[in-house]
Amino acid sequence: MRKWQQAAAAQVFESSNEAFLASATPAAGKTTFGLHVAHRMLSEGRVSRVAVVAPTTHICRQWALDAARYGIKLEPNRPNSAGPEPRDRHGISVTYATVAAGSEVHRRRCAERPTLLIADEPHHMGEDASWGQSTVNAFRDARFRLLLSGTPFRSDNSPIPWVTYDDEGVSSADYDYGYTQALIDNVCRPVTFHTYGGEMEWVSDGKVRRAGFDVVLPAPEAARRLRTALDADGDWITHVLRDANDELLKIRAGDHPNAGGLVVAMDKEHADKLAGRLARITGERPDVVHSDAADASQRIARFSAGSEPWLVSVLMVSEGVDVPRLRVGVYATNSRTELFFRQVIGRFIRRTPEPKDQMAHVFLPSDPRLKRLAIAIEEERNHALVFESKSGEEVERGERSETKEPFKALWSSARRDDEVLQTTKPGEALQLFADPEPEISPALAAFTRTPMVAAAPPEPETSFERRERLRAERHNLVALIARRDNEPHSKVNAWVNREVGVKSVDKATDEQLERANKLLERELNRKK
Repeated sequence: MRKWQQAAAAQVFESSNEAFLASATPAAGKTTFGLHVAHRMLSEGRVSRVAVVAPTTHICRQWALDAARYGIKLEPNRPNSAGPEPRDRHGISVTYATVAAGSEVHRRRCAERPTLLIADEPHHMGEDASWGQSTVNAFRDARFRLLLSGTPFRSDNSPIPWVTYDDEGVSSADYDYGYTQALIDNVCRPVTFHTYGGEMEWVSDGKVRRAGFDVVLPAPEAARRLRTALDADGDWITHVLRDANDELLKIRAGDHPNAGGLVVAMDKEHADKLAGRLARITGERPDVVHSDAADASQRIARFSAGSEPWLVSVLMVSEGVDVPRLRVGVYATNSRTELFFRQVIGRFIRRTPEPKDQMAHVFLPSDPRLKRLAIAIEEERNHALVFESKSGEEVERGERSETKEPFKALWSSARRDDEVLQTTKPGEALQLFADPEPEISPALAAFTRTPMVAAAPPEPETSFERRERLRAERHNLVALIARRDNEPHSKVNAWVNREVGVKSVDKATDEQLERANKLLERELNRKK
């Protein structure tokens, strides 16, 4: 356990409240902290069940994988229609949307067994009023609620359930661990921002307009200028992608041969076009991940464990996704809220055990609002150098959506800014950010993902992966028997459920699933 995790855990178990908000910068180890609290509460009998609620199905699956290393068996993305998790599970990990669609299922389960709720990035409960209301209803009887966030605020004024606010409406964390302290503690890597200006030309309201990022424009035209720069067919993005790839090649040729790069795109179509641009630059088309892809989680996992140079994403890698080998990023999205920007930058500050000196590089437009956000992070890094703490955080007011008016990007050109926002000035020592070489405890080592330069043996199958395999095997066996005997699947399923003494496959334990599969195999071979 890192020092901040130990201190925060001590406060959790000393707290007399029913909820605890831990605000920690991305890459600080919130998952490890949350699972430590869960393991201790289960071991001490304070709870007998854990329910993790997270923003996406990918993050839910990642929680289940990490929990398995602590001996905690979570059922990821269990549908509401399946009812309570099987009795051989410690709990579930589901999305906020799933809870909103069936809060009564979760409320009943909470009432039946003392439950610890872990709410991952709880600001999502404010995105839709029904999400927050449903989550509150579902877990109103929870024994304890642990809220974990790297960005405990919202771009609008929606309150987050179970979070306390001061008189000015600013959220108040029970424990706070910021980027500044994480740099001092060698928990996160520093980041350099490469900003690019240039000239953009577009058509709006029937008029041809032309401006660089140094020109002050009304908000709607500033948004169109940014979209013109990011246009996948323009010269601006091509120039920036080429420079970003050169930076990545330099890092990979040095002491981090499997370093990766990430491009964050505006939407699916934009992502596909940017992948094509990168293919022309590098000779290899990168993978594209977005929420519409059924195998998005598997693609991210492959990239994280592999050595491919680039990945293009829309929203899937904005928060809660652990890809420590990311060293270079291109911010090619028109989202300019502080919340989203900090979540994206959080993908690049996760340290790896090697190399000793690490620096992340993020390439972005010189849009005034984006530069202000980058400068705010740069100031936190500067405070870390002089061991000062930041105060007076500006509250994000949010970005008004652009009106739907005729718009067309014409052309763009890129020019790298003379003043690069960098976290280490020339001549500064990097000892502050160097990796120490302490003895690593087995518990911490289990949660430290090392880059896979050479092939590594596969990790043992987790309980939920075994369950998925057993269910897939059962589905295939039932289909074969049903086709052979010309019987409906439901009849075969009903027969095998009776034989093993279970009401439905959703309620079956792993042991019952295994017995059922052996029975189905014997039946299939008996009549051959």
